Amino acid sequence: MPKRSSPNRGALLIAAVSGRALARAAVDAGYVPLVADFFADADTQSLAHACRKMPGAIGRGFQWRSLSTALTALAKDAPCPVAGLVYGSGFEDRTALLTRIAGRWPLLGNDAGTVEAIKAPERFFALLDDLGIAHPETVMERPRKPAGWLAKRRGGAGGSHVVPGRLQTRATNVYYQALIEGRAVSALFVANGRNARVLGFSEQWTAPAPGKLWRYGGAVQPASLSESAAAAMTDAVKRVTRACGLKGLASADFLLAQNQPQLIEINPRPGATLDIFASAANPPLALHLAAAIDGGLPRKPLGLEAATASAILYAPERLIVPRNMVWPAWAADLPPQGARIDKERPICTLLARAGSRGRAKRLVETRAASLLAKIQNGIGALKGKQRKQEEQRRKHDKTNEEAEYQQAGCAAGAGDHR
Repeated sequence: MPKRSSPNRGALLIAAVSGRALARAAVDAGYVPLVADFFADADTQSLAHACRKMPGAIGRGFQWRSLSTALTALAKDAPCPVAGLVYGSGFEDRTALLTRIAGRWPLLGNDAGTVEAIKAPERFFALLDDLGIAHPETVMERPRKPAGWLAKRRGGAGGSHVVPGRLQTRATNVYYQALIEGRAVSALFVANGRNARVLGFSEQWTAPAPGKLWRYGGAVQPASLSESAAAAMTDAVKRVTRACGLKGLASADFLLAQNQPQLIEINPRPGATLDIFASAANPPLALHLAAAIDGGLPRKPLGLEAATASAILYAPERLIVPRNMVWPAWAADLPPQGARIDKERPICTLLARAGSRGRAKRLVETRAASLLAKIQNGIGALKGKQRKQEEQRRKHDKTNEEAEYQQAGCAAGAGDHR
């Protein structure tokens, strides 16, 4: 991982469902991170100068009252001037919060209006039609024959909200998109409102679960692409940037079908691939701030030295993180020891770097299996120790009961008793 710069550029407020990746990116870019998120993972707390865990269930999302309280407290705790706020996931379907944040602190990224234009499907896909950018057929109403369609929740992220169209019958906050087969490729780019530079392409894969067939599993960079496909995706990114005035880091998700890219969505903020594009030469968050604040775009590539992969490790069953758990250096988003993790919920994020994308992906998958076995073995060992302690306690109690009985019998002149 890149060496961290000394924090001399000021402090950054960070708000995201999970803020660890942004906190690390802030440190790499020379800023002091102040984080408000829903996990307050162990490594987030280690990276951040201060970290506030948001109350309530993740499903409810950010609420202004608790978020404003947390951000105000973090800003007061800052050891140096606060440059502004960088946001991650969690605001796609509640852009009003971005407007309220901007009323108190500089919003270092896209404003609420831009996010609304990008995340409202009826506006976004109509824009793509006007720009001549290919995309899967998309409609706002449930098709008469929903087979072959996907239902997607407005403002959803991570793929868990995507279900087959035939299974979605009642929800009103969804739209429908034709299901096409292809490779999922994402373009990470930085924009200044007028132009954009693609920083790299990654290929993503899913981690299917019951009812969540398109749940995000991980990503690897660089993606295997033809020059024509890369050029078409780059052109699409630049056209959307000019049309919507995008600023800062963002990602564009495509499906590559028969070497023809079709744009699925744009995430107008730093996204899930931030870790695998970490660069000591050009820290991505420094590029984000330069573009969003001053309109500067990088002239040099990121200078990545190897292929990098990341993957989400999900719990196959409800489990408790062992009290003696020692996390490997290639794990991130670390839950505290003793934390309870429900079935199919994320345990942590895993990272791997290798000489090729294939080796990097295989390595991160091997590490996932290894770490899960370590956690399960730790749980099994703990249960075994608890059972042994319980057996010893029972044996001890039984011995004491027999001794007391014999003493009572002898005192009464009784003989041995079986």
